[in-house]
Amino acid sequence: MLKKLRGSAAIVIAAAALFIALGGGYAIGKGFIGTGDLKNQAVTNKKIKKDTITGNRVDEASLSGAGTAQSIRQDTAAQVPAATTGAVTVLTLQVPAGSYVINSKAVLAKGGTQDPVQCFLIGGGDQDRSLEAVDAANNTTITNLLVHTFMGSGAVRLACDNPGTATLFVTNKVITATPVAAINSSTLP
Repeated sequence: MLKKLRGSAAIVIAAAALFIALGGGYAIGKGFIGTGDLKNQAVTNKKIKKDTITGNRVDEASLSGAGTAQSIRQDTAAQVPAATTGAVTVLTLQVPAGSYVINSKAVLAKGGTQDPVQCFLIGGGDQDRSLEAVDAANNTTITNLLVHTFMGSGAVRLACDNPGTATLFVTNKVITATPVAAINSSTLP
């Protein structure tokens, strides 16, 4: 024979509490909370489990310090006349206000005897210099690196001098400015 199960109110309440404690409350609540139930800015970083939001789900341009890199490229040759002792601009990149790590690259070619050539990457009052010996048998690629904060929109220039006796050709020129949140830069002796 089957006996009829009887329970007191205390047993029923205890069983319900156990069910909720073991996860039943999550299952019940999950179906009832929607995005409309949350106030703007209600979910903070502390409330998000680590490694649950990945880069492909985040608009990285909206993050503090992040932004869109700026770049310009020109493969055709810019000419720097012979006997030029001041730096002549061969490529310019316009950038919006912000802090940047800036790189440049160019190929230097010329005829005649070997002469030292300087190229400068210039942003505001900051600059980086490359020095190379270039002649008909010794064309070379130069690179420069610069960090700078522009308070307003500004320009980054790649410029070269040519104290030698033959025209300098500067080809395959690139300037890239990558935005960063801030710059902490030191110069050692």
